[in-house]
Amino acid sequence: MANEQALIDELSKPEYASLSDQEAADAVNAKTVTERQPVDSGELQDACMALGVWAKLEAAAETGKADPPASLARTMMQRLNANRPIDLDAPAVQTMTANMISFGLMTQDDADAIAALAVQEVRWVDAEGIGECGIGYIINARKEIAGVHDGE
Repeated sequence: MANEQALIDELSKPEYASLSDQEAADAVNAKTVTERQPVDSGELQDACMALGVWAKLEAAAETGKADPPASLARTMMQRLNANRPIDLDAPAVQTMTANMISFGLMTQDDADAIAALAVQEVRWVDAEGIGECGIGYIINARKEIAGVHDGE
């Protein structure tokens, strides 16, 4: 298991104390957390179209113009057409978003709606790198919590 300490810390919480090993495994496997993840560029493009941002980008992206709104609009359109995940928390993306707001290519509300796409609900065991947790993991973690080590 990649992150045994996370499982030990989780099982040390009072809500697991009265659960059987199987119940604890089921509870741990069912637990979810939210985390920010890269977003597929197609999903971002769809959101931009729905919000009216794409139309603003098209209008601003005149070929041959080198001014910042035009070049920024072309860059954003190229990135959204690239068919790859985009990390909305990357500093370069944050800077581009701020610039788009300052040039009137999107509003802060648009940026907030797009940023919300990065929030995903995932299983806690996957977020912690534990993977599917069976009763063997629970038994071993509970032994660690109790200070019982094999061979002692």
